[in-house]
Amino acid sequence: MGCVARAQMAQADIERIELLRGQIKSAEAQHAGAAELGGLWLRLANRYQNDLEFAPAEDAFVRALRLLRGTGAQAEYADALDGMTTLDLATRRLSEARDNGKKALAVYEALGDRYHAGTIHVTIALTLLLERHAREGEAESAAGLEDLQAATHSDVGEMVAGRLAHSYALCFQKKCAAALEDVDQAMEVTRTKFPEESLEMVAAWTTRGFDEWKMGAVEESDRSMREALRVARGLTGMPQPVLVGAQLNVMRQYDAFLKETHRKQEATQMEAEIGRMEAAHPAECSGCTVSVAALGFMH
Repeated sequence: MGCVARAQMAQADIERIELLRGQIKSAEAQHAGAAELGGLWLRLANRYQNDLEFAPAEDAFVRALRLLRGTGAQAEYADALDGMTTLDLATRRLSEARDNGKKALAVYEALGDRYHAGTIHVTIALTLLLERHAREGEAESAAGLEDLQAATHSDVGEMVAGRLAHSYALCFQKKCAAALEDVDQAMEVTRTKFPEESLEMVAAWTTRGFDEWKMGAVEESDRSMREALRVARGLTGMPQPVLVGAQLNVMRQYDAFLKETHRKQEATQMEAEIGRMEAAHPAECSGCTVSVAALGFMH
């Protein structure tokens, strides 16, 4: 995406945010009800979060939750809790993510919303895996997959994330051969539903590389991680922090792999490349997306 296109998108985002803020001010002036105001704050929070503006997103989510709690708009209340869970996870506030996720899950289950229950199960699973609770993460990711499969509609990307989270959970428990079955299913879907160069494909190759590494298939793991890095470097059309984060996730896992397999010179080169990228993008967030590909190098 060229500079002009990025500038146009940024301007459009600013205009959408200003429009929402204007609607909120107008609704407040007309003494709108809590549910209406809360819904507007939720839309604004989601817009900020999509733009990776986490501080104003958190403020808007807090306002939405305060207004929506206790109203009849329970679906929107759950969505606000869900959004806050994603924000907490992206900023590595893991205990808060787990707590908000459980609250959102309870509301979704009460509403009979299996799709959103499935997605929040997967988010909770990622939180548990980052906290190194592999068995609990396995149970949450399995529950998420069950809900997503039973939902009347589903998102393929969420299914892929659930499969890969389940794969990591199994491999963390030394069940890496079984974990690869999840990767196979995820990759089959990813190849048919997403472009070759996509975040989903990066995550799938990274997960495969991790599982192969931990089961002792060193050459296969090396090929998988190099493919993950190739795809990550070819990503386009996404915010810069997401592109940088995707590459760094793979590079850090590959660096850990190189060290463990005693390839010191290559590990030194990879560390230098990581350092250069971090220096070039010091303001980029490391958790801009809830990325399953960030799990491997942390274990």
